[in-house]
Amino acid sequence: MNHFPSSLSQATEYRDAIFAGGCTDLMPLFKNQVRDHRNLVFLTQIPELREIRREGPGVSIGASAILADVAESELILNHFPALAQAANAVASPQIRNIATMGGNIMQDRRCIYFNQSAGWRSSLPPCFKTGGDVCHQIPNSPVCRALYYSDVATALLVYDAQAEYWEKGALHCAPLRELIHRHCEANGTACRNRLNILVTRFFMDSPPKGERSGFYKYAMRTSIDFPLINFALRCGRSRSAKLVSGAAAPEPLILEHTAALLDHGAADDDILAACQAELKTLAMPIREACISPARKRDLYLQVFSLLSLREDCPKSTEL
Repeated sequence: MNHFPSSLSQATEYRDAIFAGGCTDLMPLFKNQVRDHRNLVFLTQIPELREIRREGPGVSIGASAILADVAESELILNHFPALAQAANAVASPQIRNIATMGGNIMQDRRCIYFNQSAGWRSSLPPCFKTGGDVCHQIPNSPVCRALYYSDVATALLVYDAQAEYWEKGALHCAPLRELIHRHCEANGTACRNRLNILVTRFFMDSPPKGERSGFYKYAMRTSIDFPLINFALRCGRSRSAKLVSGAAAPEPLILEHTAALLDHGAADDDILAACQAELKTLAMPIREACISPARKRDLYLQVFSLLSLREDCPKSTEL
């Protein structure tokens, strides 16, 4: 059964529901019979969840805000350019006009053994995500190794975003990094074990004036595909640099050592070497539809894009 609440308070009354935005990620999962499509609650018609507005010392973005609106918002373009670039890099224009911020953050981790039809999967034992006890990517792994591909998450994390959400009848606000960790951990198990929460909005404090930030994505077909790897970077004089990489592990990677070298004005070659080494240590590549783990590791040696990202990304203005 599908539900269309007209207010947030009404939406929070639903129990054991699947909360849906644009459904661009959920529809293929329903088709492949890996997610249950009963008791869907659609959130995009709740006005308060679509707002992009100034709030306190920063900005609030509703979880049902459309990605195209985020990419084109003057508020986001002027103060959080990496987020505008990330939202504009997701999939195709048609999808960006439907997909939502919350849906992009709470998307399923993906794997070529999981994102298949029920008939295709019937030839293999159930994996962790379908109720079994094996990862077909890494058979000796004690956990699921499917990758988390969100472009928007990488950018939000670089701005130290907070997430507001309802869980078990109570409203919570926590660092987005904590919510993503919980989501990615639960998303590596059968559907019945996943988080039953309603994400309502994201908060970001205004960045210091003049801070540079930007987003970079590498994909086989940039305007359509999930990233093979992505980066979001912030750097300036008023606070520490931060570098986040996505699509390289079951959750986004915070490259702390590389960011520290940026802060200390290290030479470009040293920064690149540190980034490559940190990615090699933290990344967990798996076989994807268009690339092998070995070839993906080769991408980590091609992070020269970080230099142009650092030098060319726009400066933030004051709110």
